Amino acid sequence: MIVRAHRVSGIAILVFVTLHLAVHLTALAGVRAHVETLSIIQMLYRNPVVEPLLLVALTLQISIGIRFAFARWHSAQGERWARLQLVSGLYLALFIINHTGAALYARYAAGLDTNFFWASGSLLHPITRWFFYPYYALAIVAVFSHVAAAVWFRTRCVKTVGFTLFVSLVVAILILFAFGGWLYTISLPGPYRSYYESMASGITF
Repeated sequence: MIVRAHRVSGIAILVFVTLHLAVHLTALAGVRAHVETLSIIQMLYRNPVVEPLLLVALTLQISIGIRFAFARWHSAQGERWARLQLVSGLYLALFIINHTGAALYARYAAGLDTNFFWASGSLLHPITRWFFYPYYALAIVAVFSHVAAAVWFRTRCVKTVGFTLFVSLVVAILILFAFGGWLYTISLPGPYRSYYESMASGITF
């Protein structure tokens, strides 16, 4: 029952993440392309029915996944694909908890729409960018690594797994380049600048 719940919630989340990354890739065509595409996709999941179900799926996936990770950690010793699956899963769990909490805070406490500028602002600020570049890059790589490990256990095909990991690097670079302002100039609206200025003010070196 627990394994099935983990698998079903995982499939639902994988669909959501795939759509999410696909939308982010539209930013390669510019801010407007991303904003327009995101507004369409948000109608599918940001509603009183789907959004709570998605949060339940995330909660199930994280709680069951962490339980599996601790139970199987020692048995994964020496098996690199099993260890990759566990490590990538744990990072994704931490990322989802933090990212979802940050998104809900931005929307309901700070009054900001979690759109292109919310994600881009973290990469444009001279201080926060040092955290968010590796933070987002590792999240994207972790998604593909988790899938790659699952593919390995089913197919034992090195080429398929290698291609999956290669795609993760390409997707991560393209998304970070678009949101980081490397492809075109990004003019960050005032409320988003203030949001990240406030965040950075609490960081000391």
